[in-house]
Amino acid sequence: MITRALVNPGPNGAVRHAAYANALGEDRVAWLTADVSLSDHVVVDLDDPDALHSDQRDLLLASEALIVAGAPISRPNGARGILAAWPDLISGPVAAMSADSESLGPRTMTKSIVVAESPGLGPPAWRAVLALTAMGGRLTRIAARRQPENAVFRAVYGVGRFSDDSIAYVEAVAGAPAGADLRFYEALGRGGIREYDSRLDVNRVISRGNATPLPAMDIHPYSRFVADLCRTGQPGPPAELDSVLTDAHAAYRALVHACDSETAVTV
Repeated sequence: MITRALVNPGPNGAVRHAAYANALGEDRVAWLTADVSLSDHVVVDLDDPDALHSDQRDLLLASEALIVAGAPISRPNGARGILAAWPDLISGPVAAMSADSESLGPRTMTKSIVVAESPGLGPPAWRAVLALTAMGGRLTRIAARRQPENAVFRAVYGVGRFSDDSIAYVEAVAGAPAGADLRFYEALGRGGIREYDSRLDVNRVISRGNATPLPAMDIHPYSRFVADLCRTGQPGPPAELDSVLTDAHAAYRALVHACDSETAVTV
């Protein structure tokens, strides 16, 4: 059972802190500092694990605390539990589009684009890959390239194939100018188009030029994710999300690998 939460300051820190406060109570949530007690009843929310100093990250991962991160990280020996957050699979536009995907008929292409103001590339890349696999399924191959190191922002672009041979396109950008946050998801099939654009905050079905709304958000996805985690106390995803998360982890690792490869990577 989770009794306390420690939130690492940083991107979206206020949203993450508020989510835990709503679930546990304000007096049971604090900001993460170097001098903390890390018992097996504590959840530590890191958002971007790469933003931590390596010594602090190793200390956290070797503790009894449950680590929630905004991107997958390696599991070192002795780590009790590490969760790459999956809020988009529970509530919000990705969940709505995934539930409606069968009505597309045979798919032709799925796109996932996430642009974030935060400097770390891991969280937007994970969120983009998570949406891509939730909407399109398991990837079989992917090719990807990083933005040149001298660019003013960090980015990764990838294109690949799903197991049904439809095209997958994924794009993640970090360090964008203030106010440039963007999430754009689109699934195309012979039966129509499903898309979400965060600038409009609406999901919609497009068929023969006509647009019909889908529910975009009933509650902030991260709030729902934290509420479910704190209520169940289980250091893992609900069983119904296992297959999607397995595909997403494989796709994320393949995306990272493909950036350093001269050829497409088989997932």
